[in-house]
Amino acid sequence: MTIENPGRRSVLKGISAAAVTLGAGASLTSRQALAADPVQLISHRYPALEFWAGKMKTALPGVDVNAQLMPFEKMGELVTIAMSSKASTFDIVYVIDSTVASYARNGWLRPLDDLWAKYKNEFNLGDYSDAAMKMCSYNGRIYALPGTVNVMMMYYRKDLLDASGKALPKTVAEYQALAKALHSPARAGTISCLKPTDAAMNEAHWYMNTIGQGWFDDKWKPIFNNASGVRAIEALKETTRVAQRGFVTAANDECTIALQQDAAALGMQWATRARSVDDPKQSRAAGKFEWASMPQGHARVLADGYAISAFSKQDPDLLFRIMATATRESNMREAAGMMVPPRKALLNDPQLRASNRFYPAAAQAIESGTPFPALPEFYAVGEFISRRILQAVTGEMPVKQALDTAAGETEAYLKTRGYYR
Repeated sequence: MTIENPGRRSVLKGISAAAVTLGAGASLTSRQALAADPVQLISHRYPALEFWAGKMKTALPGVDVNAQLMPFEKMGELVTIAMSSKASTFDIVYVIDSTVASYARNGWLRPLDDLWAKYKNEFNLGDYSDAAMKMCSYNGRIYALPGTVNVMMMYYRKDLLDASGKALPKTVAEYQALAKALHSPARAGTISCLKPTDAAMNEAHWYMNTIGQGWFDDKWKPIFNNASGVRAIEALKETTRVAQRGFVTAANDECTIALQQDAAALGMQWATRARSVDDPKQSRAAGKFEWASMPQGHARVLADGYAISAFSKQDPDLLFRIMATATRESNMREAAGMMVPPRKALLNDPQLRASNRFYPAAAQAIESGTPFPALPEFYAVGEFISRRILQAVTGEMPVKQALDTAAGETEAYLKTRGYYR
């Protein structure tokens, strides 16, 4: 889905209202002039991000924001093309913890420390959780304003578990056994989302950090192809035997639809998808799902948010105010059912916890979750790691051979980037 710009408004229109928005007593000359050209936002798409895009479009009267929302991989391709050529194509860029590290290392993002200090009190920026701030920073500098904390957790059909007399799984092996027990011709035992790159790496991440020993050692040498890593991907391969059809090309949207359409009994999916699965207007299984942290923990956790392109020609103050106004606490409270808010005041709000059934499970999953490795090139190497994993899972290559090949490719790439000196 792309949110189109409804039409360029005059910059002069609403200037008096903009002055009020900019703060009492602040003049346009002290805050700098409004944008003469539309502000360009590029973002991944899911319900919470659609909400933030809408709020950015109305954040400052008289300022047009053109929002382009698209699947994660497509967005990444366009950002990489623009940023690597130092083009001013985009002003505000959606980021996650991994891309913060990658983009910041490449010099593609403007550090926000000065703007953070300037507007900290006005937008209560000190209320963001430490975990969110850590994942939105790189080398001790702030590069993004958090929009959500997100975590992968287990969705399960409580009615089916009750009918079968099964208990919640506590280990990966028990999860696999439950998926097999609930599998039927009408309903897959579990969802599996293995479309390269992001979806496949998300799913493999759980196996690699529970059965395996993680992706890399402390010198960024691959260890995902050691004996435990091979067992991890063999377990993933075994789980896919009871997954929904088309899992090799399924990402978050396709897996969410499978849950909504009563086509799968359980699975690992992002907390931000819980509301749509529980919405009777969208889901045939509304009210039937419950949530828990993934067995043995270590599911992927991340913070996402918005950064300012280092190559933008727009006023940085104006861009920061758009982001901060859109994600201010009142808006975040309004969107709380679509995400896990990164503000401490909202995370601990009893009313929000009571009205969003998935919050307790999400909070537990965040505590036991594991971020992607803090390697700026993780998504770059993930492109061929995920494809080799897919070859292993589908039987195109033996698991050990596929992972050894991916490890060799990873080392070769990282060596060109200055590692292993």
